[in-house]
Amino acid sequence: MRSRREFGPDGRAAGLRLAIAGGLALLASACAQGGAWEHSLGGDHPLAGRIYQVSSERFVDQATLLADLAAADFVLLGERHDNRDHHRLQALLTRDLQALSARPRVVAFEMIPSDRQLAVVEHRQGQPGDAAGLGAAVGWPALGWPDWALYQPIAQAALERGAEIVAADLSRAQREAVFRDGPEVLQAGMVRRTGLDRNLPAPLAASLAQELRDAHCGRMSEPVVEGMFRVQRARDAMMADRLATVAGRSGGVLIAGNGHIRADRGVPWYLARIRPAARTVSVALLEVWEGLDLAAADLPFDYVWFTPRVDDDEPCARDEERLPQLDRPPRS
Repeated sequence: MRSRREFGPDGRAAGLRLAIAGGLALLASACAQGGAWEHSLGGDHPLAGRIYQVSSERFVDQATLLADLAAADFVLLGERHDNRDHHRLQALLTRDLQALSARPRVVAFEMIPSDRQLAVVEHRQGQPGDAAGLGAAVGWPALGWPDWALYQPIAQAALERGAEIVAADLSRAQREAVFRDGPEVLQAGMVRRTGLDRNLPAPLAASLAQELRDAHCGRMSEPVVEGMFRVQRARDAMMADRLATVAGRSGGVLIAGNGHIRADRGVPWYLARIRPAARTVSVALLEVWEGLDLAAADLPFDYVWFTPRVDDDEPCARDEERLPQLDRPPRS
């Protein structure tokens, strides 16, 4: 079983352990006791605040998680976009990873389209270290995401170390073109090196198409599902390409919705084709839900850090009039 809210396309070493345990453990311990969570629903759930390593099917502490992330080339941090606790943990992990890295790791954002990269560069040159002003510089209010104040601490953690900020997503024009005409409209080199010119294995393609249908409450016509399928794959490929290209050999961090960091068919699938020798670790920040059964849950990630949830709303429990059949792509 799984929660559509968390899994939708956008989300809805011993010596080292001693050095890194302090600040991270302090916050996580407070969160586990319910005193530091921004959201209260599920704060008393037995999994809230716990970190689950999927491959070993065991819980680990924060120091173990951070030690593993520090050894990875690429770290992908997931989120539900409007969950404030997710952004606080992302900022904390980003800051600690920067402190542990020999060279600054680039930090890429799904939320910033690649055509805003020049605005990022100009802002950093003119006002280095100014995370607060970065949102305005990239035109954040018009992009449709939750308030920049939620993401600002993540950017601050990067800028404090002098790390590059990477605008990682397709532009709106590119999304529209891919929806209409497919990935052939994108730069041929990017399409080729990411493997975007290859089909996903049939089971993965089927699961992605079904996820898109579910995320839009079964209200998209099949031509729209096909277009959104092309866009989702192209977005994942673009994020992977931007992250790998700008990061070089220094490594990088991606901030993205949980659906994009899936290890089976998300950004890691494309990173493996760009940099086959690199190691990628995905950390999903997932809200707890009633009846959560780890043995039955779909957890296509390397780690899951469980948190309280924003609300108990069922996304599709609305009037029929408010959910018309979608014969064109929803705006995003």
